[in-house]
Amino acid sequence: MQEIERKYLLKDSILSLIKEHGLQKHRIIQFYTTITPDKGVRYRQMDERYFKTVKHGIGPAREEIEVEISERKFKKKLKDRITKPLRKNRYMFYLYGEEYSIDVFKKDLKGFHILEIEFPSMKAFEVFTLPFVLEGHVIKDVSFDESFRNKNIALHGRPPSSYELDVLFKALDTKSTNELDAYFIPKLTPLAALRVILYKFSLSILAYKERLIMHDDAEDLHQFRINIRKSRAFLKEFGFLIPKKHLAYFNEHLSDFATQTNQKRDLDVIKERLGELDKDHKMIQKDIKQKRKHEYQQIQEMLRSKTFENFFYNYQDMLSKETLLTSDDHTGSIEKTAKEVIGYLHHKIIKKIDALEKDFDAQKLHKIRISLKKLRYLLEEFQHIFGEEKIEKMINKGKELQTLLGDFNDTVNQKKLLHDYFQRNKKKISDRKELEHTLLDKTEKIQKKLMLQAKKKLHMFKEQAFDL
Repeated sequence: MQEIERKYLLKDSILSLIKEHGLQKHRIIQFYTTITPDKGVRYRQMDERYFKTVKHGIGPAREEIEVEISERKFKKKLKDRITKPLRKNRYMFYLYGEEYSIDVFKKDLKGFHILEIEFPSMKAFEVFTLPFVLEGHVIKDVSFDESFRNKNIALHGRPPSSYELDVLFKALDTKSTNELDAYFIPKLTPLAALRVILYKFSLSILAYKERLIMHDDAEDLHQFRINIRKSRAFLKEFGFLIPKKHLAYFNEHLSDFATQTNQKRDLDVIKERLGELDKDHKMIQKDIKQKRKHEYQQIQEMLRSKTFENFFYNYQDMLSKETLLTSDDHTGSIEKTAKEVIGYLHHKIIKKIDALEKDFDAQKLHKIRISLKKLRYLLEEFQHIFGEEKIEKMINKGKELQTLLGDFNDTVNQKKLLHDYFQRNKKKISDRKELEHTLLDKTEKIQKKLMLQAKKKLHMFKEQAFDL
């Protein structure tokens, strides 16, 4: 037969309603011997009766076969259970011809309450509205949220509610950038964790945006770009959790905002490096200063634009609400999903290092550098899950390697920028050829030294054990 039901997450106030109306209590113990995304085999004791139930399907309508069994068979199957049994008290009643069940969970799930209503048809399901007497006790409709299915609760525990996530988002809104950097997510489902992480990054982006509008600071721009990079890294590695149209929308805009700051960041770097390489040619420094000023004005225009404002309004709204939730979202813990994602990313980095060792190429090295950044961002966010001391060591080693590769990449960019600069200013600089040769020669020597160090460090990284 077909089971069609709505599920609602309830507030604690439902306990007062149960007591007020003196609803009859039924004690339930249930466990599962089979759990797949579209199938569950459940054994249940309800008071003094025992049942075996097989359910197929996803969503509010499922095929269900239920038979009554003996106590002996129930106890025998208990040995084959996948997880520990769920325990709850059920309160059943009829209202306007519909059967209602309130489940009050016990033990580890104490404080978790669910309302279920069964319907004879999908039409009845679709036209249903909550009776007034129950409205005030409901947090939200979870009929399409697979994490609220009993089989998934048995596997993964209590799913986060929108009410709990609202509290998290509001707490994040009150934190400074330093507090946001130090904030670690609590145990959530993969999508809920991703939403909180991306929301945290968005707050940092907006904080640095305000600073950049007020004054030109290279470090503020750097942090602005880092938080965009972190956002894009998590969207890339955890993109399978987000509907494709939303993922494309997020990536397109974040990528565009980052691109518009690239030239300014390159000029900031070359200004710093030129100071190290050659301090005598003030005209070059002056020219770069003018170009930096122009790029800064362009960035200010972008940050003040309606495009930027509207995107981040929509972005934060979608992250903090249930816009990204679909009926086939991944349930389970972020710990398991993060471990799989980080492990796969590390495997890809090793393959890239293997390819680099066979045929060295600056572009391959650049891609490894980007992947190492992503790995570091992920480790930083999840170090509280996998053990802070162990992950801290991984992060520090990764930082050393990433800094080395970053310095090498800067020399590659610097050579190009210097060459392009001298080509554009042939007539302005009297000793152009001699100066270009001197500066590029110094840069080339630094680059070769960094390249040898990078090859050695990458090989060491490849040989190190990586175990979360």
